[in-house]
Amino acid sequence: MRSTAWIHSDRGGGKLATGTGTLVDKGRRLVLTNYHVVGDVKNATVYFPEFEGRDAKKTISDRKHYTDRAGKLGIAGEVVELDKQADLALIRLERVPEGVAELPLAADSPDPGQSVHSIGNPGKSGALWVYTPGKVRQVYSKKWKAKLDEKTTVSFEAKVIETDSPTNPGDSGGPLVNDKGELVGVTQGGAIDAQSISIFVDLSEVKRLINRRSVQLLRTEATSAQPKDLPKKDPPKAREKALESKDDGKFFSEAAWKKVAPVAEKLLKEKQVDFLVETYQTPPKGDADKIAAMKPADRQKFFKDLAEARAKELNLKGVYILVSKKPETLYVLSGPPADFSAEAGAKIRTAIAASFKDGKFDEGLTKALDLALEAKGLGEKK
Repeated sequence: MRSTAWIHSDRGGGKLATGTGTLVDKGRRLVLTNYHVVGDVKNATVYFPEFEGRDAKKTISDRKHYTDRAGKLGIAGEVVELDKQADLALIRLERVPEGVAELPLAADSPDPGQSVHSIGNPGKSGALWVYTPGKVRQVYSKKWKAKLDEKTTVSFEAKVIETDSPTNPGDSGGPLVNDKGELVGVTQGGAIDAQSISIFVDLSEVKRLINRRSVQLLRTEATSAQPKDLPKKDPPKAREKALESKDDGKFFSEAAWKKVAPVAEKLLKEKQVDFLVETYQTPPKGDADKIAAMKPADRQKFFKDLAEARAKELNLKGVYILVSKKPETLYVLSGPPADFSAEAGAKIRTAIAASFKDGKFDEGLTKALDLALEAKGLGEKK
């Protein structure tokens, strides 16, 4: 239970995909999940369960407990490795909370008839960290398809475990363990052709992914067993001045625009979070007419790539709002640090989009500023 996570993947356009994952390498801060949970999005927000009651052993399973505390409990993660064929992915966390242990891997795949146990976060349930027991029916190689999003279906091929335990959307990526609490498989809750059976990606596929050289080369956290005289890298310098927003697209009035800089400075000074707004008459890269002629999904991907490249260029940690006049496009990117969650970015995007649709640009900007402050606990108390 303590090793299992609730994963949020912001797909843009106000769409949020959720699933489950497992901490499998604490030193490298790696959470294992399905590829179809994170898709091709580079960032995710990860939540681990909190506990209450005597000896803090009772899981807090109320979803609202976590969404209301997204700024505190959400941990930023970067998708660092994918196995698209086996429907697996690894997310590297900014940090691992105290008390969260990695789940050990079993030595071998399970046998038919063996008891197994899974934990997931099914969307149709009002609770998180839902436990399900079951028995293995068979272990074999399989080809199947799953929906990556409403418009995209992807094909997979891997060794799988078939069980008699039910799974639901939201369970995807969660752990399947044996009676010893060792990982034997990963819930594959997205199979289109598996309505009457439950499929889990087998342990052998997990080991193949984790043993990749690129994964093994990821640095682990220092431990007391390591030499103390190893040279240490200087930590990156903290940003001293807020990033300067610009309204080249002339969307906002002067009065509304004057509110941006003070909010950006406050977020940086008090919470070390960036807040940047950039608007353009036409995109800074690419031909505006060709971009406007793109299919909506392709156009969204263009602006997503543009926003991510800009964020990387500035080493931006927080929220970035990109607005284009021709073609009319809004993209909101939110990311590290951990306490500025994907949910906060989704709320900002939804609020801006609703106001922009009615031509109320100043109102949308004001809402974005208020929501950014609120996400960091800096909003005005009413």
